[in-house]
Amino acid sequence: MKEALLVAVALLQAACAGVAPDHPVDVQSGPVASSEDFRLIAGSGWKGHLSYLDYSSKALSKIPVEIQVDEPNGRTLGYSIRYPGETQYNSREKIELSRDGRKLNGGLIVARKRDENGDLTLVTIYQGKDDNRRADIRETYTIGGTAFSISKEVRFEGASDYFLRNRYSLVR
Repeated sequence: MKEALLVAVALLQAACAGVAPDHPVDVQSGPVASSEDFRLIAGSGWKGHLSYLDYSSKALSKIPVEIQVDEPNGRTLGYSIRYPGETQYNSREKIELSRDGRKLNGGLIVARKRDENGDLTLVTIYQGKDDNRRADIRETYTIGGTAFSISKEVRFEGASDYFLRNRYSLVR
């Protein structure tokens, strides 16, 4: 029931925002993704920056980042993150698709659209924690041949608006 409600709210938000999905959407199935959607970004050469909200200073900070994306393996896409000059923060991450393709890393896909350049945008919503506080979290994946980004927006419990928590913005 809760998932159906989230889908209905997302569809309403998308309709109000004029977002047209590139796949049919209905309350039963909703938008989906597949590992093929991510194949375009596989490989090295992704360079850009991570912008993040520093809670201690309340300022948006930006640091350089490089990412290498593995070829999709089943429902999993692994990637390595390298922070030049701050190698202690280098990490290995993954994006996992649910069996039915309706979730990315546990977040329900609520919107799927292609822009005029053919870039794909997937938006997910889930409940989690940020800064040790309960929050609704919205992640946006934008996938293109020369640009790739992952954004995380947070809306704390009781708040009305989302704010940008972090964004990886990359080009090759």
